[in-house]
This record gives sequence, structure tokens and C-alpha cells, in this order.
Amino acid sequence: MMLRKTLIAGAIFSSFIGSAYAGSEIETLINMLHQNGMVNDAQFGRLQAELKENKSTANQEKQQVQQQLAEATKPSDVEVKVKGGVTVKTRDGKFSTKIGGRVQADAATYSGQPEIGDGTEIRRARIYLSGTMYDDWGYKLEYDFAGTGANGKGITDAFVTYNGFDDLEIKVGNMKDPFSLEQQESANSLMFMERSLAGAFGAGRHIGALLSTKQQNWTLAGGVFGDSLNATNGTENDQDEGWGLGARGTFAPINEKNKVVHLGLGINYRDTGGFGDKTSFSQQPETDIGGVNIADTGNQLRNVTDFYKVGAEAATVNGPFSAQAEYITTSVSRNAGSNLTFDGWYAQTSYFLTGESRNYDKGVFGNVTPKASVGDGGIGAWELALRYSTLDLIDKDIDGGDVDSYTLGVNWYATNTLRFSANYVDVLDVEGGLYDNQQPSLFQVRSQWAF
Repeated sequence: MMLRKTLIAGAIFSSFIGSAYAGSEIETLINMLHQNGMVNDAQFGRLQAELKENKSTANQEKQQVQQQLAEATKPSDVEVKVKGGVTVKTRDGKFSTKIGGRVQADAATYSGQPEIGDGTEIRRARIYLSGTMYDDWGYKLEYDFAGTGANGKGITDAFVTYNGFDDLEIKVGNMKDPFSLEQQESANSLMFMERSLAGAFGAGRHIGALLSTKQQNWTLAGGVFGDSLNATNGTENDQDEGWGLGARGTFAPINEKNKVVHLGLGINYRDTGGFGDKTSFSQQPETDIGGVNIADTGNQLRNVTDFYKVGAEAATVNGPFSAQAEYITTSVSRNAGSNLTFDGWYAQTSYFLTGESRNYDKGVFGNVTPKASVGDGGIGAWELALRYSTLDLIDKDIDGGDVDSYTLGVNWYATNTLRFSANYVDVLDVEGGLYDNQQPSLFQVRSQWAF
């Protein structure tokens, strides 16, 4: 009888010991059986040893499981975001990389004189890589696969920045000269599909070095620049390439959410180096597909030593209403012949039917974010716009034409990355130049995906 009880107790003990939940209850039961004489001393010692060994094994397995869980739930060293491009960033903030880009597809139809062929084009197809290194260093490299005209295919931005000084940024590489509000705005966020007629005096991009500071209510930037990437360099006839200086300052006495008053002044100087006969100013009638310059100095300009531009700018935002204007004058110096003065200006306004406001940030306007995007229960943002612009390229012996035009625009921001635009441009008057007394008009549309 005693032997049978002992075997039953042993089976019970083994079952409990093999359980993952073996613990103090089993140890208490063993002690009670030993005290009641159901387990002799030898059996008691053996069971105690097995229980101790089983506890050690269970603790090791528990620690292994806890370690595996900790490793599985440990946050990654980097964060990945896909909103507004693909951004990879280390958690300590020392390194970041963003991949973004844009695709703009245009179509246009023309009427009136001169005859301009209807057509379509990929206006821009750009991809860029930007980011930060070791907190204070930054970089950007952008390539355009579909650019046309002076801003043809190839590298657009290629620079590094240093922000280790308080409120001061140093930028070196290929970048925009600091000149003109309209020129500083990204093509993604322009009010119209193309810049105004006054854009003939845009400073463009050049290789150089720039110092800038941006505060809540004012900005200041200035730099020295060589020639553009697309320009003929100094290897031709052993002549030096052109160089320039540029500066722009802005002041926003009112800079609140949905309410802005902006004032600005820019100066840009260019020395032509050994290429004074290649200087020219021209502009299409606020379109790009047709390829016809409605105003153009062509090859009339000769022996140009240097020229400088001065631009004054003003803008305001009050809720869904905004207005913007610029005046630019250009003075040209020549070795032979008298000096010249050309100018141009524009004034534009817009109103958001859906209540949004233009986004203003430290001297420039940025992308529009709809209050409710299509696909998220809304209809996007709808904007109506009107612009008048003029360009005068006639002075003394130079007749590049004097042009006035107005543009009507409708923009639909379906999401913060998708935009659809329609523009009607009517050239009111052309005096002089190749198209004297001719008045073309056009209708063009664009789909834009920018991320």
C-alpha cells in the first residue's frame, strides 16, 4: 500500500515539475508529503534537486523569451516617413535624407498672330535628394529630366549648406541668385503656370557662395557667383567667364497666420567677362510650349561689359485674398554705344473660393494645403487668379519689343501633392520688335504632381 502511494505521489510530482508553472506550491506539497511519511528522505532529496534544476531551466527560458521580446519591440535607429516625399531620419536627428520631385505635364492651344503651333510637353520632371549631416551640414542635389530653354535638362540645384552659426546659413554650389520674389518661389507654388513677362529679368541659377539669415519678420541674403552651368566657360578663346553679385532683403511688418504684409528689394549685378556679345533678354507670352519669344533683343546687344538689375516687390495676404506686385529695371553698359535701360512689372491677385490662404514663410510663398483633400471627404482648394504684366525691351538703338498682357487662372489643389491649373493669356499689345502690332492669345492647362 505504501509503495503504491509513493508511485502515485511521484507521478504527480513529475507532472507538476514538468509544468511551466512549477513553483512554491509544489515545493510546499513535497514538504507536506515528506512530513507525513509518504516520501522517504532519499526520495525527498531527489525531488528537491529536480525541482531546483527545473526552476533554473524555467528562469533561463523566461529570460530568453524576455530578451527576444525586447529585441523585437526595440525601436529602429531610423524613422521613415512617406508624407511629402520619402524621408529617412536617425532618431538622434544628426542625419536625414529626403527624396522628392515633381512632374508637370502641359498642353496649350494658340490663336491670333503670330502663328504659334499647339502642342503638349512635360514642362518639368525633377527628382531631388536633400538632407542634413551632423546637425549643422545640409545638402541638396536636383536633376531635371525634361527642362526646356535656358533651364534645359540637367542639374538645377547642387549645393551644401552650413548652419553652425546662430541665425546664419552658408551655402556653396549651384543655386538661385537672391533676386525677385517671383523667381525665389518654387515653380510648384506659383500663382500661375508660368512667371510673368517681367521674368525676362530673372537672375537664374549660378555657381557661387551665399550668406543668408531668415527671421520671423525679415530676411537678408547676399552672395558672389560665377557663371551658370549651361553657359560657355572661359576655355573659349582663353576668355574669363562672367561673374556676378546678388543681394535681396525682405521685411514683413505683419506676419501672422493668414495675414501678411511683405516688402522686398533685390539687386543683381553681372559682369559678362569675355562674352558681351551673347547677352540678351527675351520672354515668351507666359507660356513655354510655343517656343516663340514675343519680346526679344536677339543678337542686337553687342559689346556689353556688364549690367545690373534692381527689383522692388510687395505682397499681402488677408485670409483667402492675396495680391503681389514687382517692378524690375535693368541697366546695360556697353563698350560701344550708349548705355541702355529696360524694365518690366506685374501685378497679380487671387482669391480662394474654399477659404484657404497662401502660405508665407520668411520671404517667399510656399505650397497650398487644402482644408479638406479629395479622397478625404473634401473637394480640395479652388483658387481664382488675375494678372497684368508688361515688358519693355526698347531703348535707343535696341528694339526688342514692348509687350502688355493679362492672364486669367484657375487652380484646383486636389491634395497637397496634386494640382491642376488652367490659364488664359491675352497679349493686349505689342509695339516694335519682330511682332509689332500682333496680338496672340492662348489657353493652356497643366497637371502637377509634386512630392
